Amino acid sequence: MASNDTSGLPAPKRRNLRLIALIVLVLLALGDGALLLYLHYGRHPAPPAPAAPPAAQTPAPQAASATPPPSFDIVRVDPQGNAVLAGRAMPGATVTVKDGDTVLGTATADSQGAFVLIPPSPLPPGSHEITLSETLPNGQVLNGTQSASISVSGNGQPALAVVSGPNGSSVVTGQGPQAGQLGMGAVDYDAHGHAMFSGTAPAGAAVTVTLGGKVLGTATADSSGHWHVQAPVPVGPGMITLNATTADGSALPAETVPFAPEKLSQALEEGHVVIVPGDNLWMIARRVYGKGTLYTLIYSANAGQIHNPNLIFPGQAFTLPQNQAN
Repeated sequence: MASNDTSGLPAPKRRNLRLIALIVLVLLALGDGALLLYLHYGRHPAPPAPAAPPAAQTPAPQAASATPPPSFDIVRVDPQGNAVLAGRAMPGATVTVKDGDTVLGTATADSQGAFVLIPPSPLPPGSHEITLSETLPNGQVLNGTQSASISVSGNGQPALAVVSGPNGSSVVTGQGPQAGQLGMGAVDYDAHGHAMFSGTAPAGAAVTVTLGGKVLGTATADSSGHWHVQAPVPVGPGMITLNATTADGSALPAETVPFAPEKLSQALEEGHVVIVPGDNLWMIARRVYGKGTLYTLIYSANAGQIHNPNLIFPGQAFTLPQNQAN
């Protein structure tokens, strides 16, 4: 049997053997877990520190949306020419209101983007073309895409105001259906074979426009109670039916109006036009002559039938004189 006597070994070796024996006794006393711990950390390098998580990506700023141009909400003119002009613009913008080249006044849009201007003097009798522009806080100037054509008779009769823009025309003072009531206001035509139907309904109402049972389009009345539908010009006449459902789901009684597509070149050749509901002299002049303020040509040629240029009636046939200025 091997002897445990180490007396014959040199002193350094004896110390090493005693140290090894001491470590083994300690590890045996602590158990297998300590032995494994010693083998793992004593004979292998420490694991590398976990990599730092990638830095959070800062989202790229989104491009600012295009600033909307100023627009009309209200155009009210009494028979004496006193006007109230209100609308929307960029909050803080300075809105300039012009009658042709004449500045009627300026107003600052509030924090909600609303502005109101009451011209200091009544509009004189005659025709007026009102436009808007806004100057932003950074100095940028934006021109409006709408215009308000106003006719003041000067004889105590109601004034006529029509707002025109990319969505067609709306009668806002004078003849035409009233905001909040379901009705057809006007039909405009563009150079690309489209008809723009516009009218009124309760704010938020869903309006469906049909002709002969075929749906021409649908729209939702805006907060001012106006709607617009663009569709290809129907090829033939018929009855237009308006159906609407209010924001709370209630169905409104349907409205029906006659419709006949206008071929302006043919109307000029034949020299007449038949009035349909929603027409007025300004609308007719705009479609036929390209400028609503030329309605006086129609009025002068049909003075025997027209007692009030703001009031014309379905079924009337008017002569359309040639515009000698063209």
